[in-house]
Amino acid sequence: MNRIFSCSYCRDWGIEMKQKDSFWSKNKTFILLFVSVLTGIFLLRSFLSIMARVPEENYRVLNHITVEVEDQQGKVETFDSHLFNFTSCQDKITMHIPLEKAWEKENQSINFFFYNSVVKAYYKDQLLATYGENLKRHMIGKLLVSILVPPEAFGEEIRVEITPKIHFMENNFDEPVLMSERDALFFSIIGLETSYAIFVMTLIATFIAMVAFAVFSLRHHFAREGFWLTTMIFAITFWHLGNSGMMYMLTDCEDLNAVSEYIGMYLLLSAAPLYASHETERPWVRRFLKISGGILFSFFVLTLFLYFLPTGYTYVWHLRIAQGVQIVMLLSTVLSLMFPGRMVKNNSDRILGFGLIFVALLGIMEQIRLILSARVSEKWPRFMQLFVKIHYSKGLILAMIFVFITAFSFKLIMVMQKDMEDEHLRVLAFTDNLSGLGNRQFLQRKIDLLDSQHATGYAVIFMDINDLKYTNDHFGHDCGDKLIKMVSTAIKGAVDNANGFCGRSGGDEFLAVIFPEHLVVNVAKQIREDLEAIKEREKVPFPVSLSIGVAGYSELAAEEHLAEKEFISADYVIRKADKRMYKDKCKYREQRDKAGMKV
Repeated sequence: MNRIFSCSYCRDWGIEMKQKDSFWSKNKTFILLFVSVLTGIFLLRSFLSIMARVPEENYRVLNHITVEVEDQQGKVETFDSHLFNFTSCQDKITMHIPLEKAWEKENQSINFFFYNSVVKAYYKDQLLATYGENLKRHMIGKLLVSILVPPEAFGEEIRVEITPKIHFMENNFDEPVLMSERDALFFSIIGLETSYAIFVMTLIATFIAMVAFAVFSLRHHFAREGFWLTTMIFAITFWHLGNSGMMYMLTDCEDLNAVSEYIGMYLLLSAAPLYASHETERPWVRRFLKISGGILFSFFVLTLFLYFLPTGYTYVWHLRIAQGVQIVMLLSTVLSLMFPGRMVKNNSDRILGFGLIFVALLGIMEQIRLILSARVSEKWPRFMQLFVKIHYSKGLILAMIFVFITAFSFKLIMVMQKDMEDEHLRVLAFTDNLSGLGNRQFLQRKIDLLDSQHATGYAVIFMDINDLKYTNDHFGHDCGDKLIKMVSTAIKGAVDNANGFCGRSGGDEFLAVIFPEHLVVNVAKQIREDLEAIKEREKVPFPVSLSIGVAGYSELAAEEHLAEKEFISADYVIRKADKRMYKDKCKYREQRDKAGMKV
C-alpha cells in the first residue's frame, strides 16, 4: 500500500484542517488593515477640512461690480457682473469694485482668480498690487490676485486694470471675495474645504496606486488596466486642482498651478483611450484606442518636457484643438464602454462600465463648458450662464472615486467569495468525511512535499485501530464509526498541540508526522492518554485501543550510516513506522489472548 501523502496548503510543515473557518478568522488581517486605512483617511480628511475651513462671516462675495472692456477701436462694452468676455489680447479690461463704508475693517484684502494676464489694482491713482508682469511664462492657468485694501478705500472703489496675454478667457471669471488678509491663504478653497481634502488624498492615493500597478504590470495583465484607470483619476484630479485654484493651497507658484492644468489635461487625453482598450473585445476598436492613446501619451511626454524647459514653451495656441481631441477621445471611450463586444461578467464590471460612461459624459460637458466660457456673458440666456458656472469636474472626480471604490469593493467581495469557495472545495477534496482528518490524497501530497523539500528532523507515527472489524460485526457499523471518530479526536488533539499534520490513510489506519522529531514520543503518549480519557467519558461497550509504531528520520539515518549528501525518503520512514506498529499489534493480540478475550 502506498502511504505517501501530502497537502497543497500548509502552515510551515503542518496544516490545520478547518472545514468551517469563519469569515473573520480567514480575513481578519485584511479587515483590520482596511478599517485602519479608512480610519486614517477619515481623520486626515477631518483634519484638512478643519484647517482649511473659513467661516462664512469671515468673507464677503463682491457680486456688485462693473467691468468695462475697451477694444482696439476704442469701443467700450460695459458688463454689470463677473460674466464678461473680450475678443483680443489688445483689449483693455477695467474692473470697478465698490466697497461700502460699513465693511471697513483692518487688514482686508480683495481676492480673485484671473487667466493669463497682467493685473494691476489701484485706489484712485495709488498702485496697490500688480500680478503677472514677472511670470516666466504666460499660460492659461488661474493667477491668484490678492489686493490689500487701505482703510480709506472703504466707501470708495478699487479699480483693477487687466491686460490679457491671450485672445480668450479659458474659464468664466468668478466674483471677487473680500476677506481678512490672514484668511486669504484659504481663499482658493472657500466652499470647497471637504473637496480639497478629498482631492488631495485622491491625488496621493492614485499616485501610489499608479506606482504599484506599474510595478506589477509586467507580470499581471490586470495591473495594466488598473494603472490606466488610476492614471485617469490622477489626471482629472490634478487638472481640477489647477483649474479650481486649489493648487495654491499646496504651493504659491503661479507657473506650477498653470502647468498642473496642462499635465492633467494631456495625461487624460491618453489615459482614457488606453484604459478603454482593456475593456473592449472588438479588435479594431482596441487597436484604434491603443494606437491613438499611445500617440497622445507620447505627445503628453513631449509637452511635459517642453513645459519644464527654461523657456517654458506652453502650446497655448492649440488649446482648443487639444480640447476638441479630448472630446473625441472621451466619446470613443464612452462608445467602447457602452458596446464592449462581450457580455458583462459581473456586478463589478457593470458598475465600472456604466459608471465610467457617466464620468466620461461629465468630462465632455466640462470641456464644452470651458469652450463656451470664452464667449458667454451676462448678455447670454440665463440657462447658458448657469451652464458655464457649474464646475462639472468636481462631480466628475467624486463620481470616479465613487465608481472606483464601489466597483473595487464588489470585485474584492467576489474574490473573497471565490477564495472561500475554493478553500471549501480544497477542504472537501482533502478531508475524510467520517474522521474529519486529512484523507489519503491530503497525506499523499503532504509527504510528497517533504520529499521534494528534502525534509529532515521529523518523525512518523503509524496507527491502527484494534478490533474495528469486531466492533462492526458485534456492535454495528454505527459503533464502528463512533470508534473511528473517538480515535480521530484523540489523534487530532495531540497533533494540534505539536507542530505537524495527521490523516486517515485507510479504513482503520492513521498517520501523523511530527516536527521536531524529539516530540514524537510525547505525542504518541498523549494520543493513548487522550483516547483512554475519551473512552472513560463516553463509556462505550466496545473495545477502544490503538496499535502505534514510531519512526524518526534522524534515527533511521544513523542506522543506515548515511553520508551527508544522501537522503531517506518519507516512504521509507513510514514503512519503518508501519513495521513497528505491526509489532505493537502483535503484542496487543498476545495480551488479549492471554486475558481470554474473545474477538
